[in-house]
Amino acid sequence: MSRITPNITLAEQVTDQLRRRIAEGEFPVGSLIPTEAELTQELGVSRNSVREALRSLVHVGLLGARAGYGTFVLATNEVAPTLTRRLDHERAADVAEVRLLLEREGARLAAIRRTDEQAERLEAALATRTAQIGRPGYEDADIAFHRVLLEASGNELLAELYRGVGGNEQALLALRTGEAEGDGTSEIDAAHVVIARAVIAGDPVAAEAAAAHAVRLVNEKQGVHLPEAAR
Repeated sequence: MSRITPNITLAEQVTDQLRRRIAEGEFPVGSLIPTEAELTQELGVSRNSVREALRSLVHVGLLGARAGYGTFVLATNEVAPTLTRRLDHERAADVAEVRLLLEREGARLAAIRRTDEQAERLEAALATRTAQIGRPGYEDADIAFHRVLLEASGNELLAELYRGVGGNEQALLALRTGEAEGDGTSEIDAAHVVIARAVIAGDPVAAEAAAAHAVRLVNEKQGVHLPEAAR
């Protein structure tokens, strides 16, 4: 624990330190952070200070907590949580258009910039996603796939903005709706295969087109109509 700063509570210092460690990548998005007991021992502060710090970071949207699972990282900074809080006040078509721009550009950049290691991870993420279709682990697999895809873009801010405007959560919503209505969701799943193949092949034009197609399929299932120029 760093030197105590006057007029700043221990809980605030723990909050700042955890925020910095998250921003620096020590705890990536989706990863679990140490438990309250572990942080208490590591930082040399009371458990109440740690608990208050974690509660503060959950409140601003950097962390999430799930009973029986733990506390995990939702965002590396407050850009995504801030955007998320605005979603309810924006037109659905505007949000969908921004999501289209981000997902299309993310796929294009990933095809250009992805490393061999990222290509292997994307291949593995696609295989897991495909294997989980119709199973309880499908949503987690889909989130993991998009996380790898956006990381491969090499643009952390783009990835944060994508998460902030709902990211693939909207696709998951559309898929759940499709299952409930019995209309099938194979087109969206097939589109993900095309995205991954294009990125792995290093084809930015095909990757961009495939991502745009996937987003349009999601919008159609949700009844969201984009402006003509964005289609």
